[in-house]
Amino acid sequence: MVNPGPVPTGYMSEDDITQLTSDFVLGRMATTDDPARLVAWLTTDEASWATGQVISADGCFSV
Repeated sequence: MVNPGPVPTGYMSEDDITQLTSDFVLGRMATTDDPARLVAWLTTDEASWATGQVISADGCFSV
């Protein structure tokens, strides 16, 4: 399972995005490509040993 954290996909207002952005250590929110790249990697043979995990790919939002 991938936990992408907040990704602005149309469900947040601009005020929500502005307020949440300051909570990211990296100084930006994810784009839809950020969790998508992880999901794409998980479908490769390189990730075949990664099983039964919750992977947080949230730009340090949950730290």
